[in-house]
Amino acid sequence: MNLSKDKTLDLVTRCGEGDEAALKLFFESYSEDIYNFPMKIFHLSEDDAGDFFLYAFERLKTGARFSSFKGKSSFRTWFYSVLRNMLIDWQRTKRELKMTNLGKINKEGKEYATIEDEPDLRPDLVEEAQELTKHFHQVLGEIGVEKRVIFKLSYIYYLNLDEEEIQFLIEKTNLGVDEIKKKILGLRSELSKREEENIRMEDKITSLYLNILELKEKQTVTVKKAPLLPQEIDKTSQALKKKYEQRKKLLEKRKKGHFLARTPYREVADLLGITEGNVSVTLLRLIEKIQKKLKFSELSE
Repeated sequence: MNLSKDKTLDLVTRCGEGDEAALKLFFESYSEDIYNFPMKIFHLSEDDAGDFFLYAFERLKTGARFSSFKGKSSFRTWFYSVLRNMLIDWQRTKRELKMTNLGKINKEGKEYATIEDEPDLRPDLVEEAQELTKHFHQVLGEIGVEKRVIFKLSYIYYLNLDEEEIQFLIEKTNLGVDEIKKKILGLRSELSKREEENIRMEDKITSLYLNILELKEKQTVTVKKAPLLPQEIDKTSQALKKKYEQRKKLLEKRKKGHFLARTPYREVADLLGITEGNVSVTLLRLIEKIQKKLKFSELSE
């Protein structure tokens, strides 16, 4: 079922409120997408796809997860991101017993097992991330309105303009509120295509993660059979090394901000009536300033 953007947003909003009729319609419309996702994106088996469908259904049926969809990107872009994260969690749950032999004990005496041989710290970092986001917006609010608008327009896919910034744009561009909104919606629409490509790259990272888990299991089993299969051990080690390198390169790109949907300098410059060089220099200086304020050296340039 192909729904319009407005109808999709309405459906998802109702799902987020726990509306049973909306949830029923959602699963009628998207159950095939959920089932096919692990096979299409990560080439898993039909049996795995069936198991994942049940896992995803249990976590979507209350509607709570839908509240994070705000309509900035296309629904499928957002939904595939949710499914990707669910798939990682499902794989971890599925492999919990199998990975016991890969486990280690940390300083606190807790066992852990991941492909980097480090514990998964994401749950512990949620509060820190929220605090960082709050601090980021505080720092951004201290910047002069003109420079702040340049920054926000550059990352308009992720950020919203406040009333002061909209008023600045009205005075700067001689455009009305509706015209400015139309411009911004147009930019976000174009950037959503870039974001979809970014999500494909994220999917590739996830796929490599799953491949590494498979190879580590295979390596462990093969080592137990040594010295009968020395060539097989070497092949697995080489494949594992290659996957690690591929994943490392993608993670480095993400760290540098290559997976961000940034507005082209030209678009920002045309809207504000300034040069692309002005936009570029202002943005770089602002990023440097924000980095220092946040004491966060890895903010993407």
